[in-house]
Amino acid sequence: MSQPEVVFRVKRTYTFLRWFVFLLLFPATIVIPFVIATNEQPYPDLNLLLISYSIMGFIWILLLVEFGQKTLRVELYKNEFLVKKCWQKACRFSYQSILNYNERPSRIEPFHELTIYLTNNWLVIRSNEFADYEPIKTQLTRHAQPIPYQSVITLTERNKLRFCIGVLSLLIVANIVFGYIAHNPVDKKPATLTTITNIVDKISENKVKGNLKGFTLQLRNWPDFSFYVNRRNYTIDIRSLKQTIAIKCPITLLIRESDYRKKLTGDELLSFGDKYDNYKQIMVFGVDQGKSVHIQAHESVFEPTHTNPLQRTFLLSILLLFCWTGWIFIDRRKVLHPD
Repeated sequence: MSQPEVVFRVKRTYTFLRWFVFLLLFPATIVIPFVIATNEQPYPDLNLLLISYSIMGFIWILLLVEFGQKTLRVELYKNEFLVKKCWQKACRFSYQSILNYNERPSRIEPFHELTIYLTNNWLVIRSNEFADYEPIKTQLTRHAQPIPYQSVITLTERNKLRFCIGVLSLLIVANIVFGYIAHNPVDKKPATLTTITNIVDKISENKVKGNLKGFTLQLRNWPDFSFYVNRRNYTIDIRSLKQTIAIKCPITLLIRESDYRKKLTGDELLSFGDKYDNYKQIMVFGVDQGKSVHIQAHESVFEPTHTNPLQRTFLLSILLLFCWTGWIFIDRRKVLHPD
């Protein structure tokens, strides 16, 4: 195989940036939700997992669109040239296969974008990503004609994007179906509550963007469960609860009797929603520890429904609409078929 006369590579900064984005998003959007949903519990939290993946899937499709069109390397030979695009195999083309080109300034950053149109492919070269932008432009546009910008896509690229959008759509549909399967019918009668007494080993705050949402307690006899004190259930200020509760001492919690019989003693069968919607969490509606702590929920307590199917269907239908929009956007591009 002959050696290339000239090799142009994308700047290392952009190569590092792409790897940084990938290594950041992969654990954040795939690994961490999976670990949270499956960590130390017999039933995975499918509610969390399906919602997370349904939303995060759009991020990966956008990355596939953006990174998939980036050129990483161009090698010039005497009678042909080689192009390596991101997430694609390197391909060789003859100079005669170059038909047209378009150069346009970026709308956001001060750089130019050169699009080369081939008989069966296309490539994009940006002046901010290649230090030798002008020599590449001179070599690849020598015998080509400038034309207005055209939105094109190869058949392989279109099929990949269609596959990803199709998989994401099926995931969203599964998410909607889960909402109906996991839903427990609304019971208008208040739930029966019962008390449990055990040693509290740990208490931690639950905060979202610095705002206190509640507290999670761990009891010695049931270390696999998280007993959650939701701040919204109490009229009094419970922000000092963590400092007030004595660790390694007995504590009495007021919980639903159904949670006690289904999860703590196993006397009743779990429903589908009980298993796959945050199984390890048990809501607490009262805390009593001697003279230091005595709080109780201010409203009536009802059995959990786990999901709201109609609301879930409406919101997830919007995501399906986005999938359909993406499909139409791809189909409007001119398809470059292989020889």
